[in-house]
Amino acid sequence: MARDAAGRQDDGNAFTHFFDRVDRALTPVFESPPGPTGEGPPAPPKDDSPCPVCGDPMHAHRFVEEYGGNIILICPTERRLPEHDVQGPFNELGMPASGRRLEKYEASAGEQGE
Repeated sequence: MARDAAGRQDDGNAFTHFFDRVDRALTPVFESPPGPTGEGPPAPPKDDSPCPVCGDPMHAHRFVEEYGGNIILICPTERRLPEHDVQGPFNELGMPASGRRLEKYEASAGEQGE
C-alpha cells in the first residue's frame, strides 16, 4: 500500500510507465544544446584558405544545399586548378588507391614484371 501511494500515478499501465521512464532518462541525452547567447552572426575565417577547385579565396564562394541533402560548392570563376597526375590504380570511387589495395597492386605489378 505504501508502495502504491509513493510510486505510480493511476493513469496508464506498466507498459506506458516503462516508456515514460525511458523518455525521462533519454531526453537530456538527445535534446539540442542551448544556442549561443548574445552573439551576432559568425565572423568570416581570418585565414582565407584557397578553394581546392579554383584556387580563389573561400569567402567568395557560395554553398547550395539540394533537396537530397547534398551541399554543392559554387565557384565564382570558371577557372580550375590543374588536376594532379596520378600513377597507379584507383579505388571504387575513382580516387587514387591507398592502403591494402595499393599494396596488392604493387605486389601484382612486381610479379608481372619478373
